[in-house]
Amino acid sequence: MAVCKECGKETKTKAKFCPSCGAEFGAKKKEVSKTDEIGEVIKEKVEKVLDTDDSTKEYEKKDAKDNLAMALLSYLGFLVLIPYFLEKNSKFVRYHAIQGMNLLVIWVGYSVVSGLLGLIKVTKSVTYWGYVYGTMKITPWWINVPVYLLGCAIGVLAIIGIVYVCQGKAKELPLINKLKIFK
Repeated sequence: MAVCKECGKETKTKAKFCPSCGAEFGAKKKEVSKTDEIGEVIKEKVEKVLDTDDSTKEYEKKDAKDNLAMALLSYLGFLVLIPYFLEKNSKFVRYHAIQGMNLLVIWVGYSVVSGLLGLIKVTKSVTYWGYVYGTMKITPWWINVPVYLLGCAIGVLAIIGIVYVCQGKAKELPLINKLKIFK
């Protein structure tokens, strides 16, 4: 008689695998490590952030297909002004233009804050094999790295918007859906 270490079922046959769950007899039970648990928690959090409202059914597929290029402009920085002010007839383009305008506001705010933080300078000595060759003023890494990562996150949001347009979806951008300056 064998007992499966995965499901706990007993079987009287001398099979190599459990007839109930398919686990191999004699194999050790898989242990879940802390790293796997943390990975699962992160995966759940990311999926929760990316799970936004999808209102694609409210828009016509023909509208999305015919106005794809104009909707794509919505996520290309200041080019969002073209669909926002010129395309009033297409509901699909209007939806993405509004999201693009909200993203533009965040990008402009980021640019201002990034520029101001870049003005913070510290004096560093330039040394080579113990000899001091001079000094220079630089922005510390602990300012540059978070600013750079925030800029990358804004770029990723724009890419997500472009992907949604290419798929013909009218889905809210993650994190931007909380900030609705333009409606």
